[in-house]
Amino acid sequence: MKKIFILIFLLSFVNQVQAYDCQFDKIKPGVNKKDLEEIYLFLPRNQEGINGIPIIAEQICSDDTREIMGLVLELTFFDDKLIKVNYINTLSISTILFDISNNDYKTNFKRNQQQVEKKQSEFYDTTINNNSYFYVLLKDKNRQQEYLEINSDKDSEKLDKFLLQIEETQ
Repeated sequence: MKKIFILIFLLSFVNQVQAYDCQFDKIKPGVNKKDLEEIYLFLPRNQEGINGIPIIAEQICSDDTREIMGLVLELTFFDDKLIKVNYINTLSISTILFDISNNDYKTNFKRNQQQVEKKQSEFYDTTINNNSYFYVLLKDKNRQQEYLEINSDKDSEKLDKFLLQIEETQ
């Protein structure tokens, strides 16, 4: 009987560790729109220049999506190549993006316990394989907003140049 309880406990723990079934690791700068079809993300192709496409996480996840509800992705492409990914957690009750950055993108971010205990905003960044990862958890009293941004270091200049051109024409 004791073994059954241990087995049930372990199975419930495994379910908690992998509560969402998404392939976020496939959504990173450097891939193209055709590559994203592998995770059933069909996007218009052959668009020239910089273009952004918003995605709701539930569109690309299977099974139970409660953990990632309210998660919005903004994919920025140069032609058909993904050069930037912005995640925004619109539900202030969870910090799912911290888990996604560590579990799916292997960023190895470690929480600053002093900031957590003092309920201060948290900022973490790292670079892996020519991609920069920026995680921010902004806190204000009982409210918080969570962001994860992934930029291609090689292609960020193209985006900056494009945005500068827009700014100059206004």
